[in-house]
Amino acid sequence: MFAKIIAFFMSIIMAIFPFFSEKKTVSNEEVAEAVIYAVENKDASAIEAVMCKNIKDNFDDLTGEINNMLSLIEGDIESIEWKKFGGYYESDGNGKSLKQNNQNYTIITTKGVFSLSLTVETDNSFAPDELGIRTIALHRLIKNPDSNSSYEYISDGVLYKIFATEGIGTMHD
Repeated sequence: MFAKIIAFFMSIIMAIFPFFSEKKTVSNEEVAEAVIYAVENKDASAIEAVMCKNIKDNFDDLTGEINNMLSLIEGDIESIEWKKFGGYYESDGNGKSLKQNNQNYTIITTKGVFSLSLTVETDNSFAPDELGIRTIALHRLIKNPDSNSSYEYISDGVLYKIFATEGIGTMHD
């Protein structure tokens, strides 16, 4: 409960003050706290606060887009688990670099199973305002019919996607 209260106040502070503009890195845990809080509370501002500048600059109604995405998560939240996997790193050879990680959230509700897939820029030594979520996609999951697979669920398709207009898996800025 205390973590939820902290995350709520962090989302407000991050919306008022440009959280990432002073930093050269952001942790996966910071983004995960904001995303989990946003999903549990249907609070678009918490996700918006941890999105990169490119997304913020290229959507006329980003809050509305995030609300549309969150509204597709049907039912009451029973559990949310997240994990970081894979990523991208590149250096320009002159001391400037960027790092992106992939995150996946499995959201189990009373009406189904959903997944949020994110690409998060966690390190950028030349354009720190581009830190944060660069892409986010919501998927509906279904039980995997292959009983021999290590995956319990598989995607039944993308329900919603919000992404930066450049710089996913490539050097940018």
